[in-house]
Amino acid sequence: MSTARFGQFSTDVARARDLVGLGQSVTGMTVGRVDGSDLFRSALVQAVAALDKYVHGVVLDRAVDMLVGRLQTTGASTKVGLHFGAVQALLTAGSAAQVELTARSHIAQRLALETFQRPDDIAKALAMVGVGRIWSTAFAPNSNATTTALGVIVGRRNRIVHACDVDPLNPGSVVPLSDSDALDAIGTVETIVARIDQHC
Repeated sequence: MSTARFGQFSTDVARARDLVGLGQSVTGMTVGRVDGSDLFRSALVQAVAALDKYVHGVVLDRAVDMLVGRLQTTGASTKVGLHFGAVQALLTAGSAAQVELTARSHIAQRLALETFQRPDDIAKALAMVGVGRIWSTAFAPNSNATTTALGVIVGRRNRIVHACDVDPLNPGSVVPLSDSDALDAIGTVETIVARIDQHC
């Protein structure tokens, strides 16, 4: 059964595919005069953002379910690290709805300090809400290949957003990115999220 967050992920990753299509159209209509590769870069960044948002959402939902008693976990690493003020607010909330809203607010605030894009960060995030060993469980026997592929995509995303994808070996130019490169990255992220979702 899919999590409540999977549908929104699908919408978000469809936007990434739309960006690739737009880049292809721009390149085709202008017969090479306008380079669509920046739209392909945007698509790759959007796919990683969709992954990050998905993991944040799943962790938030599971953490709230744990706090209000809808989800029982026995894992040793199930923790989200709320401060005492948040605990006090939870204990003094009046109704069940207020408890849930308070929990959701404080956990969302806590999670806003982190990104969940790299494989290790995703594994730690899911483990803290009771989904342990996600890579070896969901991707056996190819967990290393999967985490390596995701690491490459996230590394490229970071070069795009932090260094404008500038080619360090050829100053003044960017590292090439084709439409098929972007679509491959999007497909990889989609496959990863679909497999993770089966375990959440």
